[in-house]
Amino acid sequence: MKARALLPLVSTLVVAAMPVVAQAQASLAQVFNGEMLGTNLKYFESVAGVARTSFGDTHTYKVQGCEITADATGGTVHQLRLALSPACKADLSSFIGDFAPPANQPLTFAALHQSTGGPLEFYADCLEMCGNAYDPSVYALWEGPRAIGFTQVLVEAMLTDDAAIDAAGKWSTEMKKHKGEDFVIDNQYNCERSFDPIALQSFKPVAITAVTIGTQLSKPGC
Repeated sequence: MKARALLPLVSTLVVAAMPVVAQAQASLAQVFNGEMLGTNLKYFESVAGVARTSFGDTHTYKVQGCEITADATGGTVHQLRLALSPACKADLSSFIGDFAPPANQPLTFAALHQSTGGPLEFYADCLEMCGNAYDPSVYALWEGPRAIGFTQVLVEAMLTDDAAIDAAGKWSTEMKKHKGEDFVIDNQYNCERSFDPIALQSFKPVAITAVTIGTQLSKPGC
């Protein structure tokens, strides 16, 4: 076969492989980056690669072994979530600038509170009588000032290890002492900010398992 005849075939193979190449070459810092918020989903995927799973407007990607989830309602990326692990660390500086905790240190509730100055609003999927259908999480929400576009940071700790479970127990016990058991069972704490300082004190040393950044972030209700 002549070289000229091979050109269409080679071109087709190159085009077909482009998403795979993009996914292989992308770094975590390139994809989980403040510059990606507000971009077109097609542009985002030209860097992140093809989504592994999609559910409505929510798409999940694997970048350097790390799981990133993008909410792209209307075809525009509005928020990004990164599942954290020792190998998958969050650098928030491209999102919130000087409000970001040091990127080379473990991300904890205390670190986020110290770097941002707070306040942190605390929420939970469930603290009492949660059942076994899923592993609940505790969340802390911070909203930045106008200077950074009121960008929100939602960190979460899944209640699966001893430190997180112990912290949730301390928070729950203190609320029951003042408000009664039904207040906790019915998740009323999600709509009242008076127990946020107690939650912060309880969760300060707890490692964060995921972080979501964007605007108008969803959080548990009451």
